[in-house]
Amino acid sequence: MSSPRILIYLLRRDLRFVDNPILHDISRSFQQSHHPFTHLLPVYIFAAQQIEVSGFLSSDSDRSPFPEARSNVAGFWRCGPHRAKFLAESVWDVKKSLSDTGSGLEIRVGMAGQVIQELLEGFRQRSAEVVGVWMTNEEGVEEKREERDVRRAVEIAQAEFKLWTDEKYYIDEYAPMK
Repeated sequence: MSSPRILIYLLRRDLRFVDNPILHDISRSFQQSHHPFTHLLPVYIFAAQQIEVSGFLSSDSDRSPFPEARSNVAGFWRCGPHRAKFLAESVWDVKKSLSDTGSGLEIRVGMAGQVIQELLEGFRQRSAEVVGVWMTNEEGVEEKREERDVRRAVEIAQAEFKLWTDEKYYIDEYAPMK
């Protein structure tokens, strides 16, 4: 039996299942007689710089390895309780949708570059080949830093890194208002 060839799909704000262009492309790839991967691992990371992750610790006495998720200038929490609830509901919904199709969703907490690096190393130790990591392009300084960190981890592992254009926006939304 040959070793698994894994494609990691890092979900970010693209937490919709039905009209997700990346999942659609993956589905089409699996319908072809020859596809470059044998397994898909969808991953969602609760980003430590965006949402306070100390609640994920197993004990109140444990200390978070990440700084508090507060804004640099005024020190406001970067994610309030309503946004956190919405995000959690969205993640659980896409997890259920993936589960209904026979897949799953790996949920992690931390910094995307570190998490991907740990996953790649774990698969390497188990002689499983990760053929690529795909994620959606996003705008913003922190998002670009996250993309850079993931790209570095993937390049070190000598796998394919693919950054998809977010197709949930239309060109009219980018045009200036008249």
